[in-house]
Amino acid sequence: MTPEDGHEQRNQRQFDNLAASYDRMGFLTLTAQFVADQVDVQAGQDVMDVMTGTGSVALALAAKTSGTVRVVGTDLSDGMLGMARTRAAGVENVSFVQADATALPFGDASFDVVVCASGLFFVPDMVAALREWRRVVRPGGAVLYSSFGPGLLGTLPGLWRGRLGAHGVTPGFPPLGRIPTLDAARELLVAAGLEDVTVTRTDVPYVLADVEQRWGDIEAGLEGQPLSALSPDSRARVEAEHRAELAPLFADGAVTVPLPVIVARGTRGQSAS
Repeated sequence: MTPEDGHEQRNQRQFDNLAASYDRMGFLTLTAQFVADQVDVQAGQDVMDVMTGTGSVALALAAKTSGTVRVVGTDLSDGMLGMARTRAAGVENVSFVQADATALPFGDASFDVVVCASGLFFVPDMVAALREWRRVVRPGGAVLYSSFGPGLLGTLPGLWRGRLGAHGVTPGFPPLGRIPTLDAARELLVAAGLEDVTVTRTDVPYVLADVEQRWGDIEAGLEGQPLSALSPDSRARVEAEHRAELAPLFADGAVTVPLPVIVARGTRGQSAS
């Protein structure tokens, strides 16, 4: 087994464990819709959503052009795909396939558009993944992915890191630092051989109604995974302490924090190579 194989297997287990709670993370649902809105698709096109998770982007794309696009969502996680298929019940123009993002089971030039929302930074070799997405896109087709810039969720992640650190626990977070800037996002597409590259950053506002909603986001995702290593008493103590330090932030009602969404896109050149 190579180190990359071990990394992929850890990712697969991690997201299998998150599948049931994944859609409780409101900021990811909001981001998925934002990314889907950035994708230009035409009637009758074939679209792939790589690392689809529970299928939020795939389903949003399937609803475009009055449902005349054909969408395939791929993911390594059985758990995520099971949730996606349940959500897609009755939607005829979307299907889901288990696949490695760097070794897709499709022929060259099979799709008009390939999309990946908030997933590329989990792949050990990001350029290899983008080259694979370029391979399956038709000449003139688009590859689009999203990441998060610095400042995701404002001060909230720092508070949570501090709370866990006070108990000697290392927090779990996505490896966002692998694509931290617009330049870094651009360079990945160029290195993969994509052309006409454009990169944007939009601070999407995310409104948290109360402490309960913030705690729900923590419990549902990677931030909350370290809690499973604690005893029930320690976990209850951490939760109570963090809720108490969050309460002043919500004293006047809802809190709005930023989702700095980076969207990077490029096209495959018209040549067949």
